[in-house]
Amino acid sequence: MEETNSKSSVPFWRLIRIAVTFLGFLGMIAHFSQRVNVGIALVCMVNHSAIEQNKLNSTTTTTLITHTDDSCSQTNNTNHIEGPFIWTKNMQGIILGAYFWGYIVTQIPAGYLASRFGPRFLFGGAIILSSVITAFMPIIASVHWILFCILRLLVGLAHGTISPCMAVIMAHWAPVHERGKLMGFMNAGGPAGNAFGLLIGGLICSWPIAGGWPFIFYSAAVFGFIWGITWILFYTNSPRNHRFISTQEKEYILQNTQQQLSNSNKNDFHPPWRAIFTSPACWALFIIHTCNNWGAYTFLTSAPKYMDEVLKFNIKSNGFLSALPYIMVWLSTNISGIIADIIIRKNLLTTTNTRKLFNILGNLLPAICVLSLAFLTCQLKYVAVILLTIGFAFRGCCIGGGYLLVANDIAPAYAGIVFGISNTLATIPGIVSPYVVGTLTEKDPNNWRIVFFICAAIYIIGMIVFTFLGSGELQPWARTSIEARISFENPLSRENDQSVQINNGP
Repeated sequence: MEETNSKSSVPFWRLIRIAVTFLGFLGMIAHFSQRVNVGIALVCMVNHSAIEQNKLNSTTTTTLITHTDDSCSQTNNTNHIEGPFIWTKNMQGIILGAYFWGYIVTQIPAGYLASRFGPRFLFGGAIILSSVITAFMPIIASVHWILFCILRLLVGLAHGTISPCMAVIMAHWAPVHERGKLMGFMNAGGPAGNAFGLLIGGLICSWPIAGGWPFIFYSAAVFGFIWGITWILFYTNSPRNHRFISTQEKEYILQNTQQQLSNSNKNDFHPPWRAIFTSPACWALFIIHTCNNWGAYTFLTSAPKYMDEVLKFNIKSNGFLSALPYIMVWLSTNISGIIADIIIRKNLLTTTNTRKLFNILGNLLPAICVLSLAFLTCQLKYVAVILLTIGFAFRGCCIGGGYLLVANDIAPAYAGIVFGISNTLATIPGIVSPYVVGTLTEKDPNNWRIVFFICAAIYIIGMIVFTFLGSGELQPWARTSIEARISFENPLSRENDQSVQINNGP
């Protein structure tokens, strides 16, 4: 087959798939900055001294225990910016988990809707809606903490539509040999948004603007609203319909994304539900996604508290050091995506073995570092930060070259639905983990050790399951009737399409 385009035919800066990927990256920043803002804001919203005093007044038997902390405990009180709310750790755990009660509901419906009608208005509308809700959160927080939880749940409902949309976007716009780096870069907006939210949030807490912590919510709301409008105006659900795309790039994308399959007939879109739920490849994805997310969600929602309670960093350092692991995840995600594409394109490993390799790196190494964290105290706080950063950075291997691409590998025409199901199950740790952390550490911060043991065990379980059951190959049930007809009429067509080398990639 002749090359669809040449390297000089369309300048890099005019490639629409690059613009779509970059805009998607910014959308993920908007998404995750709203998602993580409560985690850092709680550190300066809560009146920690009042909570401690209430505990002392209500329990006399623990008085001796509260005075037998390690040598770092004397700096604990000076680390806090005291906020107006007397919310116990259990309340904070419920607040952090409320987001995921909403997030889990809309995953599968969003996968179906994005696959059938496209992610343009679904993705943009979700961010616009969540931005409006986020803007009201500081006001509602002063009314009652339960109302604050309800708003977090509504934000979760809106955000639950986003991940399935990302899978559909890449199914339409990412050529098969560019899947790792394009999906990796776009999804790297997640850790970038975490880093941005944690870093800026830690600084904003001490600013006089809008009372300090409320500006954390206002800034995330404004950024998200502007992005949502921009997305709706620029994005189209198919390269066929984009007003600015060149003919060469359009043909190249369509020939290398199976676009002719996924966009064949939206009125005749019938997902193979039974095949999906009985597929070992799908269940391997569901399990490793859920297990890997346990560790991710534990630190997404609880890293600021760990930095504050165990490592005893002040709030300004807290924001930066909580953000540092996500900065490294962003870097490793992009690097692993590029490397994974090279390995597959040069046939060094099959797609399946490539996904298994990167999933092992993204689960085994974090498990080792988490186990090491369990034995450290604030006296070795910088060692703990290094281990946390290195271990969590390797999660980027799963995002750039591992399980996050598997739905597009095994069922590109149904990627939104498969990933929606996977992300529904993988959201359960987001609900359970904050409550577990709050319950375990409520009376004794030393119980962070148990938190780390649980994380390490779950990482290993997910890695083992995918190593034995996982796949990165197109599944037979994911072949649509059009694909079957194409293969029947021209058996070499698929092999020829797969052999096209990328000469106009990012």
